[in-house]
Amino acid sequence: MASHLAYLVLGSNLGNRSKNLTNAKTEISSLSTTKILKESEIYKSPAYGPIEQPFFFNLALEVETRLSPLTLLEHLQKIEKKLKRKKDSHMKPRTIDIDIIFFDDEKIETPLLKVPHYDWQNRDFFINPLKEINCQAREFKNFSFD
Repeated sequence: MASHLAYLVLGSNLGNRSKNLTNAKTEISSLSTTKILKESEIYKSPAYGPIEQPFFFNLALEVETRLSPLTLLEHLQKIEKKLKRKKDSHMKPRTIDIDIIFFDDEKIETPLLKVPHYDWQNRDFFINPLKEINCQAREFKNFSFD
């Protein structure tokens, strides 16, 4: 079974944001055949989107996994649910949000998953933590940071 390199960005803007991120990292670390290789510092950022809401704490992870992209997504969504993310919280305040930004150098377009993550290049809360951990995804390395 092949290993894959995935880049995740975690965010929280409800409750104890730091604790939510720590709990999510613990859960990700406990996934079989998945380990965290690198972790960024926590970044404070304004919410993205049309709804006014509290600021986010975000961080990036580089993970090595033997899971397929959709299986990884399924596990991450279970973690979000366990950490009390509400089902209808897209673009609304949430305890935890875990996004797959890059998965190897794959391009994935399914109803459930889009990789690279939609509009990643316009989201500083993705770019800054990914730069910190020296993201090696081809699309990210080729991105102009001007």
